[in-house]
Amino acid sequence: MPELRSYLKQELPREIAVQIRSYIRMQWPGLGTELTKIVAPPSPWVRDRQAFVLMEDELLISHADANFRTIEHGGQAYEVGGLSAVFTYPAHRGKGLGEIVVRAATEFLQERSADFALLFCGERVQTLYERVGWTLLPAARIYYGDAANPTVKNDGLIMGLFISDRGRAFKPVLEQEPVYVGPFTW
Repeated sequence: MPELRSYLKQELPREIAVQIRSYIRMQWPGLGTELTKIVAPPSPWVRDRQAFVLMEDELLISHADANFRTIEHGGQAYEVGGLSAVFTYPAHRGKGLGEIVVRAATEFLQERSADFALLFCGERVQTLYERVGWTLLPAARIYYGDAANPTVKNDGLIMGLFISDRGRAFKPVLEQEPVYVGPFTW
């Protein structure tokens, strides 16, 4: 029976970190190309990175990262959670195992003081996120990179999780205005 585990990202056991990094390098080859370490050093933009892993003895089955950052919009600061690097090894897909780590990471985001959370995904997994409470934001325009000349995130779906009253009040803003999230997405 697979075991769900959770670690601060910088405290991941190396044998798990190697499996995560290897999968990410194959699945998203353009992500983190500047990294030369298995575990990246803590980011100045992202806080409290928590890794959720589903393990079968020493083998990684599924993974999700949850993290937090502060963004500013309209003169207001918002605490925003993010869900990233979600994957399940192909041999284990279709068994509900990915949902276990997504649900755990989502609960982690909800238990913190975030206003809302965002994730980016493909259409194939949209229903997975909807089952655990995420909402599709088809009109959202998320920008990142150089603040003077930002890039729009347009390579997949944008989903939101609205946690606080402030976050729920921000949902219409996400649906109507461009929102800049910092130098990187998650």
